[in-house]
Amino acid sequence: MGFHDFMTCRVSSLGTLLSAEESFSLPPVSDHLPQAFRVVWETGHAVEILSWNVMARGRAGATGRAGTALEGKRLTNNGLDCDETPDSYKQRLKERVLPVLQRWLEQSGTCQRVACLQEFPVQPLLQQEFLSDLRSKIPCLQMAVGSAWEAGFAQLATHTNAVVWDSSLCERPSQVPRGPEVLQLALKSTKHTFDLMSFHLPFKDSPGGARYSEGVKAATSFLRTLSRDTPRPLIAAGDFNVQVNDLEKAFGATAMATQHDSAVFRGQRLSVDACVALPGLEEPSTSLMPLVEDSGGLWRPSELELFGPEGRDAFIEKYAASQLGVSGCHTQNDRHILEYWEIAPG
Repeated sequence: MGFHDFMTCRVSSLGTLLSAEESFSLPPVSDHLPQAFRVVWETGHAVEILSWNVMARGRAGATGRAGTALEGKRLTNNGLDCDETPDSYKQRLKERVLPVLQRWLEQSGTCQRVACLQEFPVQPLLQQEFLSDLRSKIPCLQMAVGSAWEAGFAQLATHTNAVVWDSSLCERPSQVPRGPEVLQLALKSTKHTFDLMSFHLPFKDSPGGARYSEGVKAATSFLRTLSRDTPRPLIAAGDFNVQVNDLEKAFGATAMATQHDSAVFRGQRLSVDACVALPGLEEPSTSLMPLVEDSGGLWRPSELELFGPEGRDAFIEKYAASQLGVSGCHTQNDRHILEYWEIAPG
């Protein structure tokens, strides 16, 4: 596959894997629909992409603090005002999200399939269990996850990006560092070389809101940066957090496909998810970074991901003190490293 082949590719939507009623009815699967896309090159080679914001643990019910722009307003981190306990969140991932992804990956046939997930859990134990359950039926799957940290290891993030693929596509991925909103992998095999990205841009405001135009500008800038700084062909799939129609007007023509009404926010249907193909600059890249394999088939950005640059003891002290209300946690292997990041007492 050459650069010319990629430049003449087509990107099309294959629809959604769930209906709005199946996904959005309470209790929900997610506030975004799982969407499939197909990228076809001039050579006839095709890749199918699943893009899905699987919704971080739902938090809702608090009220905006006095003196802030959200004073008196009901706060939520999701489009359905869903409030979940840690156990109900894990149950949703295992019983409602995972089977949809597993069925889609099992039905790949002769076409290679790759899943780009957004708002994926950062907890290492949940990540390992999720991949292990996927591999129980498809043993050759691999998964890479983005960073679990914000602001240069200052604080644990609430969610990250993930990419799932078959080992036949690539056995050892590399990462192109882009920042916390993006997980970009360089996938190289004997037949094909291209970059694959799962992205989740920050939410600024809903359409019509005072800050919505900031989101459109940020998403447009994001695409322009990619178009001038992508050394290899790139497939990017994810959540722009703005209406894709507004983005197309601002950015101009590009190989892009979307599924209308793919998400919901407090009763308003939104079209914010898309798959984009960019040709690359046909220039070598020196910015590739190796990923670290944590356990069978699970890849992380670095060895620092588990505890941060200050190490294990500082991590345990900080999170035991701040979230458990105790000083230190030096028993039972530090409570199995705070239950491997679920960070809950007991």
